[in-house]
Amino acid sequence: MPHLDPPHFPESELLPEAFRVVDRASLRGQDYTLFWFRCQLGLTLLAALFGTFPEREVHGINVVPLFAVCAFLGAGAFAWALHHRSPQADWYRGRAAAEAVKALAWKYTVRAAPFEGPPASAEADQRFDELLDSALRLFRTEPDLGGGSPMTNSQITKGMREERASTLRERRNLYVSERVDAQRIWYLSRADEYEHRSNVWALWTASSFVAGAAVAVLEVTAAPSLRALGLLSAGVASATAWTQLLQFRPLASTYRLAAKELLRLAAELRNLDVKAPDAEERWSWLAREADDVIMHEHLLWRARSARRI
Repeated sequence: MPHLDPPHFPESELLPEAFRVVDRASLRGQDYTLFWFRCQLGLTLLAALFGTFPEREVHGINVVPLFAVCAFLGAGAFAWALHHRSPQADWYRGRAAAEAVKALAWKYTVRAAPFEGPPASAEADQRFDELLDSALRLFRTEPDLGGGSPMTNSQITKGMREERASTLRERRNLYVSERVDAQRIWYLSRADEYEHRSNVWALWTASSFVAGAAVAVLEVTAAPSLRALGLLSAGVASATAWTQLLQFRPLASTYRLAAKELLRLAAELRNLDVKAPDAEERWSWLAREADDVIMHEHLLWRARSARRI
């Protein structure tokens, strides 16, 4: 079923500049990873395609295998770049850092633990800057972050301070609507999208297996010169590698579980009695629990950052 986007909130005015830096770095790493991986798989398939061509001699030399060798060398070059330059690690580290920065910003804004307390709190400010600096150490080698030098200016934005000074009811409405509900809707939309992609690739792989079996029978019986089995085998292997890289099915399951948990927490947050004596304390821990559910994805990204293609 389709999921509508939540109302737009100028979150960019709320989040610190550090978020945009690591987010851009993550997107850059993602672009490089997917482009180089596509090139690697495409050149591998091209090499397999040349294997189906009949011999063609130029000055007494069969040039078809030379084309296949060039394609294989090109695929190897992209594989080497993926392994040694590791844009996938930049992608995952940047995503992990960006999610960590966003979580800290929201917790500070709504006074969730560990940033509970009065609106103007030097202790909360110091704790935020310390935790932010710790979160960014994962990506400290990125040039945009100062080449490893510690941050000297506070990343607490004007929007964060203004929303932090609002009433508990206002903070609750903002957080539930623009953080919890918005993230839940995003999770459900992505889960639907990834399940659809997973089904499409599964159908493609199954069709390739059927086609491969048919071609194998033809090559054994009626068309021994067809030589297409290698191409189909390479196609199946490439489809499998692509789906393993993007993890459609596991991500869809993870997002659905997170959305279900956020739905429960959103109900608890909405039912919070803001006039109760312990309302602020209960709010602080409930909001922290909600953001920790969202941060579970951050932990997954961080775990993936240690892996290479």
